[in-house]
Amino acid sequence: MLPALLLLAALLAPGPAAATAQQDAALAAYLRGRVAAGADEMGRAAASFGLALAAERAVPEVRLNAFETALVSGDLRTMAQLADALAAAPAEPGTPSRFGFNESVVALARASVAASARDWRAFDSARATFRDPMTGGTPVISTLLDAWSAAARGRFDEALARLPADEPNPLARSYFLEHRGHVLALARRWGEAADVYGRIVAAEGANVPRLRLQAAAAALEAARAEPAGASAWREKAILLLAGGPRGDPLLTDARARLAASPGLDGRRLGGLVLSAGDGLALMFLRLAVDASRERPHPASLAFARFATIVAPQMAETWLIAGDMLGRHGLADLALAAFDRVGPGPYARTARVRRGQVLAESGDRAGALALFRALAAEPGAGFEDWVRVSDVEREMDDHAAAAASLGRAIALLPDPTAPDTAWVWFLRGSAHEQAGDWAAAEPDLRRAVELQGDNAIFLNYLGYSLLDRKLALDEADALIARAFKAAPDNGAIIDSMGWSKFVRGRYAEAVELLEQARAAEPADPTVADHLGDALWRVGRRIEARHAWASALTLEPDDRLRRSLERKLAVGLDLAAADRALARR
Repeated sequence: MLPALLLLAALLAPGPAAATAQQDAALAAYLRGRVAAGADEMGRAAASFGLALAAERAVPEVRLNAFETALVSGDLRTMAQLADALAAAPAEPGTPSRFGFNESVVALARASVAASARDWRAFDSARATFRDPMTGGTPVISTLLDAWSAAARGRFDEALARLPADEPNPLARSYFLEHRGHVLALARRWGEAADVYGRIVAAEGANVPRLRLQAAAAALEAARAEPAGASAWREKAILLLAGGPRGDPLLTDARARLAASPGLDGRRLGGLVLSAGDGLALMFLRLAVDASRERPHPASLAFARFATIVAPQMAETWLIAGDMLGRHGLADLALAAFDRVGPGPYARTARVRRGQVLAESGDRAGALALFRALAAEPGAGFEDWVRVSDVEREMDDHAAAAASLGRAIALLPDPTAPDTAWVWFLRGSAHEQAGDWAAAEPDLRRAVELQGDNAIFLNYLGYSLLDRKLALDEADALIARAFKAAPDNGAIIDSMGWSKFVRGRYAEAVELLEQARAAEPADPTVADHLGDALWRVGRRIEARHAWASALTLEPDDRLRRSLERKLAVGLDLAAADRALARR
């Protein structure tokens, strides 16, 4: 590896004046690219790395960073050229880069480009250089690449032999069984494909809508291929579609089209693997999702981009790519990916995800306009108005959020169902933050009635009563129930401490509020409460320290003004000011 100082030395080594100027330009462009990539400004980074490459093509670190940027930003032509260059002259392990991609990612990039061109000889050459990251166990990615190499050439039995259904490793078995179904579909062995997909659906439950669609489509094709059993196969397809989640856009669209055209075949229903590229795309999509299941992982970006390379016509590849880019904070690239989804069952989902990325990137006005447009469309559901309210709440327009949640509640299929409690809670908390306690209390009580063991609901209602010095015994009972459900929750411990404060038991309040502060060190309200309790027991220097700390934790405007007043005049005068203001 060339460390930073050695890289500087290499680029600025003595030489002819023209060469030195060229190296200076390469270094400057390279450093600009690193800064831009670090700030997630991938377009500017790509342009800078391009200049660096033009000026100095011999430094592997420049090539690796430019490759990463081109891949993530979707500049696939440049990415392919750089992948070939890196395959010929690899960057050393540990070479600094924005995403930490290595030679395995380079190999998959080359394999993806080859598969998109149906150049299976080049595909084999690229996959031969791939080193599966798994240590021990079954190498999942390598095995799948081998299987699809065989399937692409029509050697389906060989492909299936590489994907044993009895693989002992559960993760590998899950991948292999799914891709056995895909290979069987590509081989037009429809009945076998439907059975394999059906086994996965039965094992996984309802949360596999794409596999349900593929199973139904394979069953419809089996009905065409086996006239004697056509009725049974069609019935199986209908049952597969009926058993999935009701709100899934893919299955909703498929159900509607099959109901409108009972003679629909599997190809027109959609979802079938019709090429090796389709199978590889589905492999990369699942890898992307699995890689980022717990937290965003850079590998998910590469996998999602590879899926768009091998199957750009598949809307799901762009949807997942947008999701992965959004999770990494690459808002502009995510929005561009969602724009590629196009019409079809995923079109509305792409618009929802677009709104979410706009909101997360700070464009709340744009997100609000988009969510309101979606909520105004025919067939909009309560979730659409909840999304509107989420943005309104982020914009501190709590009254508007409460009104939007009212529209959401009006669209609930069964407003008395326990799983609707959170919508009532959201509206109640929006009313409370808007200062309308009369409207807030019934909603908060409804949420507690529907889910009496929910610690968040219990604590919010209890604390709200406590803060207003209303029904103190009931407030304590609610908070005690919340504590029983979640004894390690710092917000609930804070409520217990504040109850002691309200009742004048200041020493007990300090003890509990110190525990709450340890559990919730970044909560300004907890720090404020601790400061008040410390003041009452005479520990005034510590009280001021707690209030000053709360000011650094981004309190809302009302709390900030209160903290500033207490720091200026102390708790006694600040409390007197509040009492006068309420008269």
